[in-house]
Amino acid sequence: MTEKAEYKIMPGCEPLFIEGDKTGILLLHGFTGSPYEVKELGEQLGKKGYTVSIPLLKGHGTTPADLLNCRWYDWFEDSKKALFKLRKTCNTVIAVGLSTGASLALHLAAHYQLEGVAALSPALFLKNKSSVILPYLPILFPYRYIKGGPDISDVATADAVVKYRKTPLKAAKEVLKLYAHLKMDLPEIYVPVLLIQAEQDHVVDPKGAQWIYDHISSKEKKILKLSKSFHVITLDVEKKIVFREIERFISERL
Repeated sequence: MTEKAEYKIMPGCEPLFIEGDKTGILLLHGFTGSPYEVKELGEQLGKKGYTVSIPLLKGHGTTPADLLNCRWYDWFEDSKKALFKLRKTCNTVIAVGLSTGASLALHLAAHYQLEGVAALSPALFLKNKSSVILPYLPILFPYRYIKGGPDISDVATADAVVKYRKTPLKAAKEVLKLYAHLKMDLPEIYVPVLLIQAEQDHVVDPKGAQWIYDHISSKEKKILKLSKSFHVITLDVEKKIVFREIERFISERL
């Protein structure tokens, strides 16, 4: 069933909660994205009988103006609330995040109980080199306008994604703060971690996945690299591989 919200949500960006068994799956979308990015994965996991939660992070799925004054800990708070809700009925909870959602999932693992994390296109270093001047841009430019769809190799799929057409740079600055904070938290992560990274990612530097692998304290950890997909691997041409590996990762935790 679709969760209710008090604010107007763009069609296709609605949060989702599927009631299932005692295994909870927390799915977290990326920055300027929405539950749409991970909905198909969530529905497939729901069919397996798992309890699935896909929250809509604050400022997302409505209007870019709602995102303008958000802070990274607002998104972390939303993630934490969704985790606590799952904990009320589930004995096992695994977090699966895409991009900045992966950063949030890993940050959760450093501070709260999880039985595993699947980090998809994990965001730690941005690919665009101009990100070094991002902290100074909001003073002059409140928004960056986006041409085309999200970073997906399949054009038809990219065109179908519901997405903001402009990004508040003040909120983008908060994303960098989250990444910096996560770097310090990585040694505090001990749970099993699955990292899936596209080698042709145009949003985050693929080297970030290896950095995470090298700096977490988890004994059980694995990196899977994709050769054909771009950044949004949950919707791209190798999504069946992604779904299969996540299902395998979950089953191994039970």
